[in-house]
Amino acid sequence: MATEWPRKTNATLSWQHLSGRPAEPSDRWTVVWDTKRRDDVDGRNKAVEKVESAALDRARHILRMGFIVYEIRGPSGSLFLEEAEIKARFGLSSDLT
Repeated sequence: MATEWPRKTNATLSWQHLSGRPAEPSDRWTVVWDTKRRDDVDGRNKAVEKVESAALDRARHILRMGFIVYEIRGPSGSLFLEEAEIKARFGLSSDLT
């Protein structure tokens, strides 16, 4: 008599089908940046990070590429650092060109 193995579901066949807790946007740090200076706040790019140190690293990287980092916002949405403070933190000139 042949033994039948239980049928496996998609979730047990591949790790890609496993569902995790979706990240809440409220517990993320946001780096607001752009490739060139614009007065329009609607067209600015946003990079989202899980922790403060990652947000600071992302801002440093964006600045090294020659782009503009306008601000970093904390998980609550409040302003953490603004442009001049970010530049001062990384030892860059604070002229807003």
